[in-house]
Amino acid sequence: MLVVFSKVYAQADVKLSSYFFTPMTYNPAYAGSYEGISLSGVYNSQWVGFEGAPKTIVFSGHGTFVNSHTGMGLDVINDEIGASKETSVAGNFSYHFNLNSKWKVALGIKAGVNSYKVDYNLLAIENPEEYSGFSGTVNNMNFNFGTGFYLHDDKFFLGLGIPNIIAEKNFNENVYILSNNNKFYITTGYKFEVNPDISLQPTIMTRLSEGESQSTMFALNSIWSEKFYASLNFEPGVSVGSFIGVRFLEKFMVGYSYDASINSFSRYNDGSHSFFVNFRLEDFWKRERCSCYSF
Repeated sequence: MLVVFSKVYAQADVKLSSYFFTPMTYNPAYAGSYEGISLSGVYNSQWVGFEGAPKTIVFSGHGTFVNSHTGMGLDVINDEIGASKETSVAGNFSYHFNLNSKWKVALGIKAGVNSYKVDYNLLAIENPEEYSGFSGTVNNMNFNFGTGFYLHDDKFFLGLGIPNIIAEKNFNENVYILSNNNKFYITTGYKFEVNPDISLQPTIMTRLSEGESQSTMFALNSIWSEKFYASLNFEPGVSVGSFIGVRFLEKFMVGYSYDASINSFSRYNDGSHSFFVNFRLEDFWKRERCSCYSF
């Protein structure tokens, strides 16, 4: 008998196809980029019909405080996958500089805590005696620190976010359950003005991490008169989906997205559903909006 010991890598962080809706969760420099105060909530049910599939709730709020150059925000994420549950709470701070009359750059930091829980009572183990060290509930907590930057003018943006510089290590006694490595999120996009009421914005987000395959998502976003939103997204070999949203009473927006798997896993799930809500207030400082996103 030959026994080989090795590490096994898998996705351990939240990844939403409509990534443009919650950019601050992976890049703290986005805090304060909207010209006002913005509060957003997302509920995502991934891979419907597959037992133990991820269910995610995200709350994200940010705005400018103290002065027009200072952004602050808070993001809360609750992610449940099978018998595991992870909750993170993080504060975000950013400062926005004017490089010249056209270009601006924002630098940001993120700090918070992550709580990780595994309930072994939810697992159906065929031979429990072989897993005597895994029983009951395991709880662990980690501190988290991240950073990022955004470079942009009124049309183009480029960003780099590292939301988890301090790698998480969740364990049960001497056995590691999860080791979450650093992840680098690179985002870019350009806004095309079709006419004064309609804009198109192709965007790209690439995620890089040691031990994981590169993940790149493409999206084409469209906005009509700041009232109607639509997007098509595509991740090669993984999924394809769409998003629609409508803003009413100027301050409120609701949206929905659906994504379908396009690999062999499509036979075992009925797609992913996400529901969005947003509330925003006008900017006291009357700044020019960042080209990054609109939320």
